[in-house]
Amino acid sequence: MMKRYALLLICLTAFAASDAHASNAAGEAQAFDPRSRYSADEARNQSQSGNVVPARVAIDNVRNRYPGAQVLDVELVRSGSPYYIVKILTQDGRRIDVRVDAVTGRVM
Repeated sequence: MMKRYALLLICLTAFAASDAHASNAAGEAQAFDPRSRYSADEARNQSQSGNVVPARVAIDNVRNRYPGAQVLDVELVRSGSPYYIVKILTQDGRRIDVRVDAVTGRVM
């Protein structure tokens, strides 16, 4: 009977420890800002106000760096210095995220 209680106590302790770890991981996930990317309207406004180069400039610079690549998506990311992530599919089938400085248009 004592062994059963000891086993139950061990299981409960392990469960409590794993639950605390999961809570901490959830807290860390909440610390990440899901709004780290501009919406399409916000990106357009930033471009029109001259704060960043237009997405077209970023795309053209990536196409110059990766000739023949297909552009899949473009996102403008908020940070101390904003940047574009241009997602491409290369001719040899690789998918690459290319960072482009949104202020200068330079591929990083």
